[in-house]
Amino acid sequence: MRTCDVFAAVTGAVTEAMLEPLIFLVQSADMEVQTASSLALSNFALFGPAENKDIIVKAGALRALTMLLSSENVDVQCNACGCMTTLATSERNKSEIVTNGAILPLLKLAKSRDSRVQRNATGALLNLTHLEPNRYELARCGAIPIFVSLLQSRDPDVQFYCAAALSNMAVQEEHRILMSQIGGGEVMRHLIALLSSTVGKVRCQACLALRNLASDANNQVKIVDFGGLRGLRPLLDTSDVECCTAAVAALRNLSIYNGNEIALIREKLLPELNRLLASDAHPDIQCHAAGTLRNLATEDQKDEILSAGCVEALANVLLEPRTPDVVSSEASAALAVLAAGEKCQESMAMLRDGKFAQLVLEMSVSANSSELRYNCVGIVGHLALNAELHPLLLESKPSLLEVIRTCVETGDVGYVHIGVWALSHLSEGDDKTQHCVADSGLMEILEELMKEDTAEEIKQLISATMKSLQPNNEGTSSL
Repeated sequence: MRTCDVFAAVTGAVTEAMLEPLIFLVQSADMEVQTASSLALSNFALFGPAENKDIIVKAGALRALTMLLSSENVDVQCNACGCMTTLATSERNKSEIVTNGAILPLLKLAKSRDSRVQRNATGALLNLTHLEPNRYELARCGAIPIFVSLLQSRDPDVQFYCAAALSNMAVQEEHRILMSQIGGGEVMRHLIALLSSTVGKVRCQACLALRNLASDANNQVKIVDFGGLRGLRPLLDTSDVECCTAAVAALRNLSIYNGNEIALIREKLLPELNRLLASDAHPDIQCHAAGTLRNLATEDQKDEILSAGCVEALANVLLEPRTPDVVSSEASAALAVLAAGEKCQESMAMLRDGKFAQLVLEMSVSANSSELRYNCVGIVGHLALNAELHPLLLESKPSLLEVIRTCVETGDVGYVHIGVWALSHLSEGDDKTQHCVADSGLMEILEELMKEDTAEEIKQLISATMKSLQPNNEGTSSL
């Protein structure tokens, strides 16, 4: 048995001294020796202990492996690419592989007619995209058009590797621009087509890539125009939690663009979002569903969202004691936006047998999360726009005035601002409400704030509030 064959059968821990003859054999002119020795290196990296990867690189194997990438023998190409793929799972090695000039030959092999070579080459390139400097070097070397083209491969593994690579590349804005310029958005069409793949991991990676591409307004429009919503909708109902999370995350980004609101609602996605809000075993899904509703809650769509039962669904999530703070914060943020609508205000007031406002007031002072407390003040502050709800807000325990005092006394600019903003709404109420405000002792605190180095926007709100409380004067305010 030849030395290289002996090495090929060993998969244990290696040392630099042990690898020295093997690296010498990799550079042999004998094709069979190259094949066997490159397979041995690949086995050491793949099946041996994790530290083998760093030892192989430290021993100087990368230069020899990079040379093998240019071999005309597909078995050698396959072994060299496979070894590169495994070595690139180590953070330390990702930059070393690029430094040794492996990108261009790997890109060439990514277009190989041999499916094994293509699979290993794209796998290696994917692993390189996990490092930000590598992504820029890959883009410079022309990787993006190749990845986009290979989305149409018949090999699910190649589809997966390229979709994942594009997803990683799309973290940078300049790379998203490069992608979207190819064929007028060809990358988005291909990714949308992959949403219907029979392979779960391909569908999931297509969702993730679309999510990242949808960070830009132009792409948000194109993805919807190209039928992205129809592709994503079935994935919201999948039992694959990872895929469902990726799909609703993509939907959330698409909902950022105001022009997409009608399309999302026409696609009958509101009932799906309600159902996902109830997925209490999956907080990430709940967060994205609530975030999507918040994005959709523009003035024109509030009634649609209310009619679909989304307000009640969000309230149920918010008021459920077992809901994680991160989910409650997202739900409360959506409710705070929706509470600006008159019909939504009336609906919220009737939730939980009319106790919704009181429960939210309690949360605005007792919740552990500062963001959640702030959002709850935003909800009741918007409810205070409705003068008919003032008695309810003033008679609750704690009352809205007590909550406002808590906000103002924190000294935190954000809380002071939202507290004064909520007070300005009460100051526009009837005589009884105005007397409650005047007798609360808050005006003295506001007068002190006017003397201090308070933000100009807050001072303007304070002035408007004081003006509203003066006889025969009216004031307006907005958050």
